[in-house]
Order: sequence, then C-alpha cells, then structure tokens
Amino acid sequence: MWNTSGMTENSASVAPPRNYLAWIALALAVCALLAALGLAWSQHDRMQLLELQMARRIGDFDAASREARTAAKAANEALLDLQTRLLAMESRANETQNQQLALSEMYQELARSQDERVAADIEQTLLLAQQQLQLAGNVRAALLGLEAADARLAQLDKPQFAGLRATLARDMERLKLLPAADIEGVSARLEVLIESVDRLKSESDAEPLQPAPGGAAVAASGAGTVDLLARFSREAWSEFKDLVRIRRLDQPELALLTPSQHYFLRQNLKLRLLAARLTLVQRDEGGFRADIAAARDWVNRYFNRQDEVSQSFVRSLEELLGAPVALKDAQISASLQALRSARGTH
Repeated sequence: MWNTSGMTENSASVAPPRNYLAWIALALAVCALLAALGLAWSQHDRMQLLELQMARRIGDFDAASREARTAAKAANEALLDLQTRLLAMESRANETQNQQLALSEMYQELARSQDERVAADIEQTLLLAQQQLQLAGNVRAALLGLEAADARLAQLDKPQFAGLRATLARDMERLKLLPAADIEGVSARLEVLIESVDRLKSESDAEPLQPAPGGAAVAASGAGTVDLLARFSREAWSEFKDLVRIRRLDQPELALLTPSQHYFLRQNLKLRLLAARLTLVQRDEGGFRADIAAARDWVNRYFNRQDEVSQSFVRSLEELLGAPVALKDAQISASLQALRSARGTH
C-alpha cells in the first residue's frame, strides 16, 4: 500500500526541478529550432547557389551544345563536301583510266598500223624492183630498191622483220654476183646501126658515073667558043651508054629491086633493128638473136658486101649476136614471200 501523504510531500519538494528542466528543454528546443532554421536557411542558400550554378552550367551546356551542333553541322557539310569531291575524284580517276586504256589501245593500233604501212611500202618497193628485173633487167635499180627496203626495216627495228632482212641480204648478194649485161651499150650500138641503114649500098646500085674527059677539058680551058654540035653528040652518047648497064652480081638469082622496093627494104631493116632493141629491153634473148640474125641475112643478101659500110655493118651485127642479154636467176621472189609471211598474208 502506498503512502499517500508521503507522496504528496515528496511531490511538493520535487516540483521546482521539473520547471527548470522544462525551461531547459524549451531552451534546447528553441535552440534546436533556431539551428534547424539556420540549417534550413543555409541549405536554402546552398540550394539557390546550386540552382544558380546548375542554371549557369545548363546555359553553358546549351551554348556548348549549340556550338557542338553547329560544329557537327559544319562537319557534316564538310563531310558531304569531301564525299562529293571524293566521288568527283573517283569519277575523274575512272575517266582518266578509261582514257589511258583508250590511248594504250590507240597506241597499239597505231603501232600495228605503222608496221602494216611500212610493210605495204616495202612490198611496193620489192614489186617495183621485181618489175625492173623482169621487164628491163635493171639489176642496179633492183639493188637500190632492196637496199632502201633493208634500210627502212633497220630503222623500224622490229623483231618480226628479222627473217625478212636476212632474206633481203641473200637476194642482194645473189644479184650482185649476176653477170652484167650492157643493155645501154647494146641499145646505143643498135641506134647507130639504125642511123647507118641509109648509107648501105644495095647490090643493084649503079656505080658512080665518071665525068667525061671532054667536059673536064672544056671546063678547065675556059675556051670562049664551044662547038655545039660536038657537045650535043657527046651528051647523046653518054645518055645512050646509061641506057644499058652491065654489072657482075655476087648473087645471080637475086632480082633487081626498084627504087620503091629499096626504100621499103631499108625501112623493114630499120624496123627489124628496132624490134631487136625491144626484145633487148625485155631480156628476150631468143627474140633478140633472131632479129639480129635476120637483119644480118638481109644485109648480106640485098646490099653490096664489097662496100666498107656494109662490111662494118655486118661485123657489128655479128658482135651483137654474141652479146649477153638474158639474166639467169634474176628474181626476188624469196624476199616477197618472206615479207608476206611477216605480214601474215599469202
């Protein structure tokens, strides 16, 4: 059981300390409140400062972001520009490469065309040289043509023409060893003989008349008076003697020729000699010798063989019969075949 009275007395004695504690608690509470308010105010200031810094930073970030966007836009534009330039450079590079390929093909085509053109020119030169040999027998002209072709090939210096040059060298050496035929000299001798045909005396030509002795005496003395009757008689006797002519013929069976026949005989002899010149140029040895032999026989048969002109004429014809005309192995078909093989044609 509790003592109520004692409790009342104790309560009365303890009451003052409780009020003191309350004030202390109140003071502490006020201090705490003030500290809380100060802390809150400090936090508020700090928050405002943080907000201001955040605003500044956000502003700086926005400016940097705008600058970054501007820089990114500029970078994108520069990238697009670089891509455009790169595409243009690639296009130009492809175009340049195509042009280079076209130029290379054109150069190869030009090189082939040049080789073909040179080969065609050389073929024409060889054909002309062959014609000089076959038609005119001109070995010198043929050699000049072969030497010109070889010099052209030496300047070109292409390996595909090496065999052709070797064949040209062999043909040139063979032509140099051929026996020379003096075509110009023989032709000149024939020209002289043609001009000498009119000087030949035919077998039936009359002997030159000797002047009458009386006439010479009359002319020498220069006498003033001449007997007309004596002069007439002498002239009549001279004319009478010319009516009949007695001569010795080496060929009794030969019929006498009229003046017109003499003319045609000489013209035919000239034509025969001209035919000999033609066969000489053509290197037709058989035809040349046949024409010379026929001309010699005509001179021996129809012209006076006692005459010095006729004798010299016949001697010249005999010498021409032994002159070399034809050329043996005068051809360059091996060079032409080698050229066509080098060109790939037949």
